[in-house]
Amino acid sequence: MAGSTPPGFVDLNTALKRPKSEFNIMGVITDFMAPGRSRGTDWMSSFSIRDSSYSILHDGGFKVRFFRPMESELPAITGIGDVIALRGIKITEWSGMTIGLSNRTTSWIVFPAASIPATAPVSGLQLKNVKEPRAPAPSVAEMRYAVGLCNSQDRSALTESVALPAGTSVAPLQNITSSAGMPKRNKFSLIKDIKVETYYDLVGQVVKVYIHNNRVELYITDYTSNSLLFNYEWGQDDVEGSGREGDVYNYAPRQSTMGKWPGPPGYRTLTITLWPPHSYFAQQTLKEKDFVSLRNVHMKWSKDSKIEGVLHSDRLYPDRIDITILDPNERDDRVKDVLRRKRDLAKQFPAQRDEFIAQARAQKRKEIEGDKPLSKTAAKKKRKLEKERLENNKTGETENLDDKENSASGTGLAPKVRAGKDPPLVEPNKHDLNKNVHCGHHLIKPRSLSSILSLDAYTNTTPNGTSYNLPFQNINSRALVRIIDFFPSEIADFAVPCAKPSEYDVLSEPEESEDGSGSEISRESNNTDPVTERRWEWRFGFILEDASGPKNEAKATMEVYVVGEDAECLLKLDAENLRKSLTALAKLREKLFLLWGDLEEWKARKSLPLRQVDGNSRSPKKEELPKGRPFQCCIKEYGVKKRLKQTIEDVNDDSGIDGGSEDDSQGKQGCTRTRRPWTWERRWRMFGCTII
Repeated sequence: MAGSTPPGFVDLNTALKRPKSEFNIMGVITDFMAPGRSRGTDWMSSFSIRDSSYSILHDGGFKVRFFRPMESELPAITGIGDVIALRGIKITEWSGMTIGLSNRTTSWIVFPAASIPATAPVSGLQLKNVKEPRAPAPSVAEMRYAVGLCNSQDRSALTESVALPAGTSVAPLQNITSSAGMPKRNKFSLIKDIKVETYYDLVGQVVKVYIHNNRVELYITDYTSNSLLFNYEWGQDDVEGSGREGDVYNYAPRQSTMGKWPGPPGYRTLTITLWPPHSYFAQQTLKEKDFVSLRNVHMKWSKDSKIEGVLHSDRLYPDRIDITILDPNERDDRVKDVLRRKRDLAKQFPAQRDEFIAQARAQKRKEIEGDKPLSKTAAKKKRKLEKERLENNKTGETENLDDKENSASGTGLAPKVRAGKDPPLVEPNKHDLNKNVHCGHHLIKPRSLSSILSLDAYTNTTPNGTSYNLPFQNINSRALVRIIDFFPSEIADFAVPCAKPSEYDVLSEPEESEDGSGSEISRESNNTDPVTERRWEWRFGFILEDASGPKNEAKATMEVYVVGEDAECLLKLDAENLRKSLTALAKLREKLFLLWGDLEEWKARKSLPLRQVDGNSRSPKKEELPKGRPFQCCIKEYGVKKRLKQTIEDVNDDSGIDGGSEDDSQGKQGCTRTRRPWTWERRWRMFGCTII
């Protein structure tokens, strides 16, 4: 125990009860910063102190700010564990905190921790101290109290102080706090260990970046827990206190497609307010899921009594950016530790995590289907277009409506350039349509497959009269089709392993084999991990036949792909290993039966071998191609870059003279292999459909 306060002094608990008053107080240094320039002309020293009366809830200590015209007049603090006596310090409120503030009459005495013995002698106690000239010499009671304060701390954790001669005047502060005399404090900390009124270096992953005028609110996590942070839940709505989307005036777009909390659950996410120049750097560079290192982040209480961080500019180096983006592939140990904690956390909450992912996928499907509610203005425009369509249908003047519909709906469907008018469609009776299939963007007029496949609209002319052809166009269309074939031939192969690498791949480390040789752990070896196991995605295709036009007319066909989110929208199922899950395969087969009828059974019968009847082989009875019910779907055109077939051209007609064959292309002078040129291949994908 530190004992009773010396005469003329009060303990911190008593001083805090009477704000806006001046007291004489003593305390042990628990934290301090190097002196720096204030916003005015003075120098400022900021430090924290404690005594036995100070509540344990305030682990950071009582904050004191000391101002002087010259740096050499500031308290000569040598390290944590020093004891300081302050006379005439004012207790005041500042930014929602109670702090000690110096004035022109405040005086100080510092007792370096290195000069304080473990126990005070019975008589003749003399402690080395540093004081300013106006301060009186310390009394024996003050020195005994200083011994008690210093030894109330864990002395093994105290900073080694610089020994100063007793009774000396103030030495220049740069000599006392130089790196040669005092070891630099390691300020790196995990979120679980942070405390208020302290400065830390942090490493974590970005959860969200919220831009607000000239400042940025950065949400980061290192997947450790601190009960003084806000409590989040999987899939929690992004309400006040749990992150924001866009900006306060709704000028900036939403940064994600969901209003759900994207970070980890629990007390694991820290909010840090960035001020210029750090905020400018964050706006231009940072994005969600980045790994960052932040230097000198100040921790304080928020308005909700939660810990939050602040990152201001450095007084000595105002242009320095204290944010560094870390590359996980560089195998930084701090990043790997964050990833390990993230992986372990995902294992602890598998049910909540799966539910959150399912909600995210459902939201994306809904957006792909185009079922989002329209605003009043958009709905009014659509009603007006429908009215114009009905009126123009009566007069046969519908050729100009497609462009209006595209501009009103904002879907981008139908081509922007068209060589001529599409031939009139002969649509089947609405009762013949497949009622199990719903297609979005229903106000867009369907086109025939022949017009979609046509290259007439791909010829263009430059202003100087030169003609050129486009290899493809990014055009979205709507068509009336039926499915006549699918690929791959086995629906169990409709789902394939996702080729995207996992962020946990950087955690793979060399593993010693029995013979001592090292080997890398492959991704397949991690498949037993429920977090890092291989993911699956949909990837299959259909052969579509045009369902419009006269029945006896030749029908155009088209090969379309159904991949990823478009397939999830169509099937309302998540991809998985269909060869291992018979239940998932059965569900998929039921879904596809509603789409194409008995097409799968027909293909299975067609692939049977020749039947043996009376010892003679004969083909099975010829069956007509099944004609499933037509449905409407959206088709998007795109291009895939690929190389032409490899070519070999002879350079030297006498290539055979040196004994090499004309076909030899492995370094022979008579033959060389040319670089294959690139070309574009037109392809189509089906989207915007859902089997209901």
